[in-house]
Order: sequence, then structure tokens, then C-alpha cells
Amino acid sequence: MTRLLPILATAFGLASAQGNYPNQSAPFNLVISSSNSTLNGQKLSACHSGAAVESLCLDSSITTPQFQTFYFNGTAQETTSPGFLPSGLITWTFTGGVPEFTSNTAMQFFYNAASNLAFPLIWPSADNAQPVSFTDEGLLAVGANVNDAVSPPKPFENNVEYLTDRWAICVTYWQSYGYTALQYVMGNKEPQNPSCQLVTVKRVYL
Repeated sequence: MTRLLPILATAFGLASAQGNYPNQSAPFNLVISSSNSTLNGQKLSACHSGAAVESLCLDSSITTPQFQTFYFNGTAQETTSPGFLPSGLITWTFTGGVPEFTSNTAMQFFYNAASNLAFPLIWPSADNAQPVSFTDEGLLAVGANVNDAVSPPKPFENNVEYLTDRWAICVTYWQSYGYTALQYVMGNKEPQNPSCQLVTVKRVYL
């Protein structure tokens, strides 16, 4: 069950998305679950990857709680139709500028035509933010509507499938920034980046 708090005021970022996702959850960490003991239990952090842009990385040098604290901006109603989970945006509070200001920034997917991996980045504009959900167990999930692994393609049972097993931790590259960071696997193949290790991501409230 999502715990709701009033949404933070923003200077930019989520203004265009607030009509669809007006409620902000209590703060939480995003914690990795993995069969690899070196990854299991680690927290994702917002790592600088450009001007007001962050990747979701694993970096043991980051100890400031602010960089590991995220929110879920959800729909106005917490309840949904049977078989459907609340949909919303992963957000993080960016602080910067002169004079200093704070802003909610949202996760969206960026695509590389040569890869089967999408790169989740926390971006200043929410225009193309990626809607996600959390399962009853708190696992981060992406909803999919159509199954094209069958011929002919058809809608998933209950018209939606919540994919929790497509997340991977990989050595990444983005505009001269390299991190060990979260990626999302497209389709049903293994990630083509040989450094990737499949994981699940769990919301743990603070």
C-alpha cells in the first residue's frame, strides 16, 4: 500500500506530469535483490550524469542519504481495477542552482538502437517520464500490455503483465560518464552487455 504525503513544490520537472500523478509517497530507498552477495542489499543512488541528470548507480562512496532517497508520484486514487497496480513516476529531489532551488525530477528510459537495454535516467523534464508500478511485495515493475512472443501477438492475461525481472546492474556509458548502474532489459532475451547481472529492485520505506 502506498503511503501518501503532500507533493513537494517544484521549480520545474514534474509540473507537466502533476495532473496525472499528483500524490507523492513517503520517502524510500531502492534496494537490490540478487543471488550475487556483492550486489544483494545494496542501495541505488542518484549519480551525476550530466546537467541536472542522474543515473541510478551503485557507488559505495555515496553516503549522503539525500542521494539514496526517492519518491513515487502516483495517481489521485490509490485503488485501481482488479489486476491493475497503481501507476506513477520514480522521482528524486534535485538541489542546485544560484540562487539554490529544489525540484522533483523523474525517471525516464533512454534507448540505444544498438542495444537491447534501456537506460533509466532521472531527467529534469517529466514530459517523457516512464510510468512504473510497485507490486504488493514492493518490487519495482514496468507494465506491459501486448505479448508479441506469441503469433499472432495478443494482450496479456488481464490486459497487463507487470515485469519485475527485467532489471540489471551493468557497467554503463552515458555521455562520457561511466557507472555501474541500473538498466532495463527489453524483450525476453538476456542483456547483451556482458557485464550485466539480472536483479530485482525493492522499495524500502525510510
